[in-house]
Amino acid sequence: MADEIVEKRGRGRPKGTGGNKRPDSTAQLQPGDNRKFLEHDLRMWDWPAVDMTKPRAVAERIGNYFRICAEDDMKPSVAGMALAFGVDRKTLWCWCNGVDSAYIPTESRTTLKKAYQFLNAQMENYMQNGKINPVAGIFLMKNNMGYADKQEVVLTPNQQLGDQVPAEDLEKKYLEDVVGASSDYDPED
Repeated sequence: MADEIVEKRGRGRPKGTGGNKRPDSTAQLQPGDNRKFLEHDLRMWDWPAVDMTKPRAVAERIGNYFRICAEDDMKPSVAGMALAFGVDRKTLWCWCNGVDSAYIPTESRTTLKKAYQFLNAQMENYMQNGKINPVAGIFLMKNNMGYADKQEVVLTPNQQLGDQVPAEDLEKKYLEDVVGASSDYDPED
């Protein structure tokens, strides 16, 4: 049927979304959500500092953090884990990566790295199962887990494209070509 009219959809919009708004573009807060988020973080506000030289204390703090996330039905995060230790996320990253933290024993560092791996797995699970906005997930994984949108290409010539000509012979050849070509050149033309 050549005369059939097909309703046109907007460019790049998922079927059924209508209009310009994507269904996942706005925050989906319910009444009481802000209180829930604040109360969750306030549970860690007065926690005493952890002696990072004691691996058992480090492991206990990480366990406590993940337990309150489960109790409060909250997604754990790098920033949340840093809050549990009373530091910012950059300090937590430094501890895990041995930057300015020689005083932290290997066992404590290993426990922190394992907690990071756990958070990484959680984030992947959330993203693969539609439990977090993909844009937010990608942002968080790039900032906290070392992910990147780049591709490095290394070109290594491992096969010659013919006989190798000595540099002197190439220089002589090109000088002859330039001199020969310049004899045809008349600046007055």
